[in-house]
Formats: sequence, C-alpha cells, structure tokens
Amino acid sequence: MRARRIAGLTLAAAALTTTMALTGAGTAAASTGGGCAGPTYKNVCVADHNNGRIGADAYLNFGNVDSKCYVTFGVFDKTTWGFATYQTAPCKNGYQHLGIELTNPSQGHDYVGFTQVHWLGNGDYETQDSPILTY
Repeated sequence: MRARRIAGLTLAAAALTTTMALTGAGTAAASTGGGCAGPTYKNVCVADHNNGRIGADAYLNFGNVDSKCYVTFGVFDKTTWGFATYQTAPCKNGYQHLGIELTNPSQGHDYVGFTQVHWLGNGDYETQDSPILTY
C-alpha cells in the first residue's frame, strides 16, 4: 500500500513538473493607471489589453469643422519621449471614434493616449492626453 502511494505521488509530481514546463511558470506583467481624460468633445483613453498590447481610443464630437481639419492620434511613450504609434484622420462633423493598438509595449514604460486636433490643417493644434498607464 505504501509503495503504491509513493508511486502515485511520484507520478503526480512528474505530471505537475511537465505541466509547469509546458505552460511556463513565468509571472504576468501588471500595469497600473490608464483610463480616460478630457472634455466630452475630445475624450482620450488608454488601457492594457492584457494580451501584450496597449490600446488607445479617442471619442470625438465636433460641431462644424473646417475641411482642412485633421487629428493625429496614438500612443506616446513618456519614458523615451517619443511616439510609440500614431495615425492621422480627417475631422468629422459630429461623433467620431478612433482606436489604435501598440503591439510591442516595453515593461516599465509610461504611456498615454493622445490627440492633436489641427483645426485649420496647419501646424497649430490643440492636444488632449489620457492618464498615464505604466506597463
């Protein structure tokens, strides 16, 4: 009876070791912060998608805009002080949603979602940042 119990424990330990080796016993990175900020006409959000990606969203609601108006939108890395990813889109009258994903965030970096609204299509713009997400 004792030999069977030891054999059973040995098999269970071997199975557990194999499972840990196959699935990995690593720790998942935990992010902090993020969220949304800004007035209702240009609200910007950033979040950890918990899949190795960071997502940013802009919820815009402009009235009548100049035909030259455009938005630069994306994720800014405050640790390296550079654009991690971004896109541009023309402004729309009324509601507009923009979304983007950063597929290769770096651990320990601080990220914000941002918008730059170029109302007249020139170098002058109005900005809005999300709260900081530390990845």
